Amino acid sequence: MDILNWLHIKKQQLIRTTLDSPKDLVILGADVSFQKRGDKYQSYAIPAEDFGLAVGVNPQFIGTTDGTAVTGNTIATKSTSVLIPANTVAAGDSIFVRTRCRKTGTAGIASQLITINTSDTVGGNNIAIAALGANATYAQSSRTLVVKSSTSTEVFPYNTGGFDDDASSTTAVSTYNINWAVDQYFIFSMQNISAADSSVVSYYEVTVNKG
Repeated sequence: MDILNWLHIKKQQLIRTTLDSPKDLVILGADVSFQKRGDKYQSYAIPAEDFGLAVGVNPQFIGTTDGTAVTGNTIATKSTSVLIPANTVAAGDSIFVRTRCRKTGTAGIASQLITINTSDTVGGNNIAIAALGANATYAQSSRTLVVKSSTSTEVFPYNTGGFDDDASSTTAVSTYNINWAVDQYFIFSMQNISAADSSVVSYYEVTVNKG
């Protein structure tokens, strides 16, 4: 049965080397010659993204479309966000996150914030905050999270600026109890000191480095 299916798939030119979607199915074969009946080869399907996770491919989430502009208010407001599906991250992994923003107007400074929350709203665990000067027009911020255990995720101190690359701090590392076994959202927010300014997140990148 199985070999006939393979011949049909080939005849119909359904074998491809590229994906249209991470949800596309990958067909894997297995030698089951120990079975007493049936074809010695059987196959099963698995979504491409799940197959990648199973073999240790680093999941990556990138957004290059402008988020929602934050204008006319002075509270931290979500510009964009990204969902990290449950069980994408495990103990022993690290997560690199980077985001970029633009500001229009010079009435005051603005802050760029990164938080992690179980809902797609501002709140949860504060990962980074970086300030743009009144005359600044764009800024970029990054953080590296290290998942020490199922209850301990470490990150460079939250309020020590935008970058954690090759830096030192007298402030203790920030440690969070983040449950990566459930859906988590990275929330990228902006906060203007003056309602006359407008700011927007223009890019984000989240890469999960499998341990």
